[in-house]
Amino acid sequence: MVIMPRDNAAFLIGSTIFRSMDVIRRDPVEPSSSVIAMNPVKPLAEFIGTFGLALTIGMAGLEPGSAGAWAPAVIALVLTILILLFARVSGSHFNPVVTLALVWRGDCRWHDAIPYMIVQVVAATAGGLLAITIKDAMTAGELVVTPMELVILPSVLWEALFAYALVHVTFIITPLGGHPNPRWLHVAIGVTVLVGAYLAGPVSGAAFNPAVTVGLVVMGVMGVADARVI
Repeated sequence: MVIMPRDNAAFLIGSTIFRSMDVIRRDPVEPSSSVIAMNPVKPLAEFIGTFGLALTIGMAGLEPGSAGAWAPAVIALVLTILILLFARVSGSHFNPVVTLALVWRGDCRWHDAIPYMIVQVVAATAGGLLAITIKDAMTAGELVVTPMELVILPSVLWEALFAYALVHVTFIITPLGGHPNPRWLHVAIGVTVLVGAYLAGPVSGAAFNPAVTVGLVVMGVMGVADARVI
């Protein structure tokens, strides 16, 4: 049997420890969720989508030049196109209720959700302002928008029902874990909005979306008091 000198044994032990520390140091470390940087493309996609939705609602729904009875169909079609465009970028929420629901289910983190919701409200406000500016220019500055007279209880019930329907459809077409089903299934969201707009539109304004509600207030379609309740 060969006995290793103390100095050589100490050197071997020390070098082994340092090599182990070096391996640990070089191993990649996953960043914690608190320091993950926000991808700016995601909130930008949410801005464009929500802005486009609010602008379409104003242009299709307000006189002059409205789409009349076809307005719900136009809005639903544009929403479907926007969802298909940005589904693989941000998830195409365009709605704080949907964002919160996906946070609750674990498919969206707060560091994404908070910027999403802020951007959605800002985008709907901007879209509403642009729509009302265009309509006002079309009337040579004589645009008059009469706010809806809402009956609170039926309005709240319709809004809650179809907001829930949108979340439920979103959950169905996007299974747990966020892996999307075939993209054409996103048409189901547009169909839900279409049905809701025809059924609930005359009663509640068919926002189903707090950001859109802000846009409707900006356009003068809904009063602030009614919007706070809905």
